[in-house]
Amino acid sequence: MVPDALETLRGLDGVDPSEAQERLRELRERYPGVRFRLLWQREEYDDSLHYDLLIKRPGEGTVSLSWCPDRALPWPLRGVQRAGEMLLLRIDGVGVKVVDAVAWLDFLWDEARLVDRIVAAALVQAEMEEAPVELSDHEIQEAVDAFRRARGLLTAERTREWMDRRSLTLAGLQELVAGEVAAARVRERVTAGRVEPYFEEHREEFGTARVARLAFPDSEAARRAAAEIDAGAGFFALAERTRGARLVVEDVSAAEIGTARTGDVVSPAPDVLLKVISVAGAELDADTRRRVERRVFDLWIDERRRAAKIEWFWGTTARTGAL
Repeated sequence: MVPDALETLRGLDGVDPSEAQERLRELRERYPGVRFRLLWQREEYDDSLHYDLLIKRPGEGTVSLSWCPDRALPWPLRGVQRAGEMLLLRIDGVGVKVVDAVAWLDFLWDEARLVDRIVAAALVQAEMEEAPVELSDHEIQEAVDAFRRARGLLTAERTREWMDRRSLTLAGLQELVAGEVAAARVRERVTAGRVEPYFEEHREEFGTARVARLAFPDSEAARRAAAEIDAGAGFFALAERTRGARLVVEDVSAAEIGTARTGDVVSPAPDVLLKVISVAGAELDADTRRRVERRVFDLWIDERRRAAKIEWFWGTTARTGAL
């Protein structure tokens, strides 16, 4: 296997990354039980490419294979960076450095959902590099058409305007959409065969409940209302006479009411009371399947995140450690 891998690596000299990934397919087909991941670095000094190949067998370590032609860029010049590449953008001649922009985005550290999405996207990208998702031109075109329809870009003119505002070329749009489709395929691959067992094990968590949600102006008003209900006051009568309270009847996940039964009143938030009108058991219909898939995929992301070494290159050391 190693000589074959080395021969493949030698054949990538001067080849673009997209074509290099395509050439790696034959090696993957020849050794289906082995995971191959191609890494590359583009040298800014002369725009040359250097490739490394990571090879991993199940239950074993990883082999790193590298090959460098005689005419390659000398080591002292590798990693040289042009000064202009430290800029994120320039407005009326005033440049904004990447490091400054990142400092302005410091609020990301306090927005866990955004940080989690960044990490999740990186983990999915790593999975796609190790086990690529193959998409045909027809599939990409269908995805681009769906992307346009979802955003109301129903004419060529509106599509061009949308792309111009984002400085996006047609090739860039296709690459963006292909990445989204590939990520969805990874999710399908990860959750395949795991949805039904997980649903059966956690069926009660995917039921639905019809509730009357009573939102109060503040938590103190909610506490007073809860005390009145405990003393025998009617839920709907109290809702009518409470100034500033808002009543909505809706369907929610059974997880939101916990073990509550029909007729019970629960408080899922300090300023909210819920009266359970009815509870329905879960069925694995299309909507429930999507919810289960998201749950299973989130668990997979958590597993990969715990096993991964994650390094942040901005923010303080203390914050990086905390994340």
